[in-house]
Amino acid sequence: MAFYTDISKYYDKIFPISKVTVDFLKDSLGNPPKNVLDVACGTGEYALELEKQGYNLKAIDLDSKMIEKLREKAKKNNSKVSFMEGNMINLGKDFSDEKFDAIYCIGNSLVHLDNLNEIQVFFQDVRKLLNEDGIFIFQIINYDRIIAKELRSLPTIENKEVPLKFERLYNLDEATGKIIFKTILHVDNKEIINEVNLIPLMYDDAISMLKSAGFNKVKAYGDFRRSCYDKENSYALILEARQ
Repeated sequence: MAFYTDISKYYDKIFPISKVTVDFLKDSLGNPPKNVLDVACGTGEYALELEKQGYNLKAIDLDSKMIEKLREKAKKNNSKVSFMEGNMINLGKDFSDEKFDAIYCIGNSLVHLDNLNEIQVFFQDVRKLLNEDGIFIFQIINYDRIIAKELRSLPTIENKEVPLKFERLYNLDEATGKIIFKTILHVDNKEIINEVNLIPLMYDDAISMLKSAGFNKVKAYGDFRRSCYDKENSYALILEARQ
């Protein structure tokens, strides 16, 4: 996907690994060893860190440049993380003979699918790939808040060490119902501009679709510190789902 290929060189500087997120995942996964699948893994920072903590990691991402970065880091660190380039919509086929104790998809990746039907298929595939007591975790932007407040942007990300600035602009396309997500990366005395369409997955729809896929126990949080989810004020929507 050109959207991420263009920023892959700077990805870890824009989105550095967060200890809070790692701690959240570890708490949700339970004590290692566990077989874990990282969907839309990016450059693999979380997969690599969780492997260091004793988990068995497999990772998948659509973008070849992201996987290339993960390959470089895995080789440098003698990591045993298994990774592949692939589309999350084909998860059921790519891992048809495997079972996992946990599957997670963070970083607002889920909403890059084309429509709600594809998200529903993804949820169904995840459930089939999980062991009976397995857990599914995903994190997206809180689109209830974005839509209700007609927000047009998220806070600009800055990294003064590089230095860089990463602007994130939102525009709801009334005709398609999708969010036009525009980013502007200011780095190396240039601007890298990209646009991609996102599905504004709302809380009620997400809960309904998870239950339809067979997840009957769902917990919602507004951030990785496990704050209570608030439709109007939470910046993120994080869901933990079990069968």
